[in-house]
Amino acid sequence: MNQEKISQGLTTGLIAGYGGKTEFSKITRGGFNLKSSNFKNDEIIYHDEWTNNGGQELITINGESFTRLYGGGVTNPEILKSLNISEDDVINNLKDRIVEFGDKTRLFSDFKAETKNNWDYEYKILDKNEEIEVTTGKETISFKNQPVFIHVFVLSPIK
Repeated sequence: MNQEKISQGLTTGLIAGYGGKTEFSKITRGGFNLKSSNFKNDEIIYHDEWTNNGGQELITINGESFTRLYGGGVTNPEILKSLNISEDDVINNLKDRIVEFGDKTRLFSDFKAETKNNWDYEYKILDKNEEIEVTTGKETISFKNQPVFIHVFVLSPIK
């Protein structure tokens, strides 16, 4: 598995989606109503399917296929209200951080961004197995030191 190419493919597809440069649609998968995003260029085929709290990205790049699964979400409305922020504020911060830091997020190594207007972003590797080629990670966004968003990830080749 070429981690550099996988990182490039996942980052390119994800940022294209957040930047409105992908095809969006609503789909049904196994009876579940999901949103979907597709991106394709000369090297990459990228597909993302999600609900409000989780989903799955699939990519093929240079003949290798890979998946990134994610789940979690935004904290409860009472905590958001006590911090005087909204769910949209949290999601917009997430999008901004992913676009700003690209392949430093949600992949194969730890990353912590500098605090920005009371917002913190951190991604930590929880476990990595080189023989099976599976990595688990956790993304946390905090506001005023209070966690307000968490996603846990599983990254794995598709063989």
